[in-house]
Formats: sequence, C-alpha cells, structure tokens
Amino acid sequence: MKETFTLNEKGLINVAEKVADILSTNYKAENSSRAKIILLDGDLGAGKTTFTKALAEVLGINSDSVHSPTFILKKTYDTSHSLFTKLVHVDAYRFTHPSEAGVLRLEDDIKNPQAIIAVEWPSKMNYIKSDIELTFNVIDEDTREIILSYDQK
Repeated sequence: MKETFTLNEKGLINVAEKVADILSTNYKAENSSRAKIILLDGDLGAGKTTFTKALAEVLGINSDSVHSPTFILKKTYDTSHSLFTKLVHVDAYRFTHPSEAGVLRLEDDIKNPQAIIAVEWPSKMNYIKSDIELTFNVIDEDTREIILSYDQK
C-alpha cells in the first residue's frame, strides 16, 4: 500500500503514529520473530532524523535524546511501548560499500522481535528487507512530501 503526505515538521508526529500502528498491527498478525525494519530514504535535510525523533516520541522515548548517528553509525534507545522495547537508529550515509554495514552488528537487533530498526540511507546497505519504507522529498524550507509504502496484512 502507498500513501502520500504533504506536511510540515509538526505533522511528522501523525506519520510516526501511523507507522507505529502499522508495525503494531503487523506484529500481532504475524506473531513476529524478527525486528520491524523501516527504511528512510531522501536527500540530506529532507526529514529522516526528524521523523525518527517523532517515532521515538510515539514509542515513549524523550525525543530530545535522539540525534543523527551519522558519525557513530548506530544508536539504540529503550522504549516504554507495550510491544516494542528497543528503537535502533542507523545512519549508513558514510558507507561507500554495502559490506561496510557489517560493523553495525545488526544480527542481534534483527533477531529481536521487540525491536524497531530505522535505517537512513538504506541504498548503502542494500540487503535489508523492510516492513515499511518512507521516502522524503523537500517541497520547500518548511514542507515535505512523504511517501509511505508497506504491505497491508
């Protein structure tokens, strides 16, 4: 299924709530055995990290503690959500080859069905199967178009 939203930064919380609802519904429908994976695609400054902050807030994480992991590559946050206990935020921008993703050691995170993994710059890690994909397009300084893609369960 595909949905398109045109909104400002404040509207991202609505998209984050929708994403959390979709993941929760799919989690219950599948009796999931692995993490839920969100791929975030878009140019620099398009809103990928800002969306992750909104998602963190929905999951019960203080969004002020969420920052882009550009230089450390991966950050993990504990949540207070009833189904998902961990948010893993990955930024693959600095990778020049997909093999570099091995340094992230995502295997354990992927095996955790109570984890959500949000990956910025997923094209640089072309091996991850997603549950949801978000594409961010800049309309103007304050407005973004977000295309949400997922399989409806």
